[in-house]
Amino acid sequence: MEYEYKVIDVADGAISSVLLGDGRIETAVLQAYINALAAEGWRMVFMEKVQQRYMLTSDRETLMVTFERRVPEDQREARAARVIDDVIAAEDGAKRTGRRAAAGAVGLGIGAAAIATIFSNE
Repeated sequence: MEYEYKVIDVADGAISSVLLGDGRIETAVLQAYINALAAEGWRMVFMEKVQQRYMLTSDRETLMVTFERRVPEDQREARAARVIDDVIAAEDGAKRTGRRAAAGAVGLGIGAAAIATIFSNE
């Protein structure tokens, strides 16, 4: 394995997205992320703008940024041996996040139904 990759997402300001309906990714924040990773030897190779749902009511603009760096030759064999473990760990993390999101949506639905029942009985 000669290169390894890291993907981060940099989101717009959540408060401005919800309150104003239009968020903005701060240039200084993006620059700080890029410089921090560059200091660790990462090089930005790709960036894509993505719209993601936020708090059920609005969309958030997110930049998905991909970085790469060369794996030192003496670490390549060990790094290549870990890639399957990295995939399994990433999939497990995504499943946990999905379960928490589903539980939150169910809780929100139950809460909304309870409030509706309270107000309809008055």
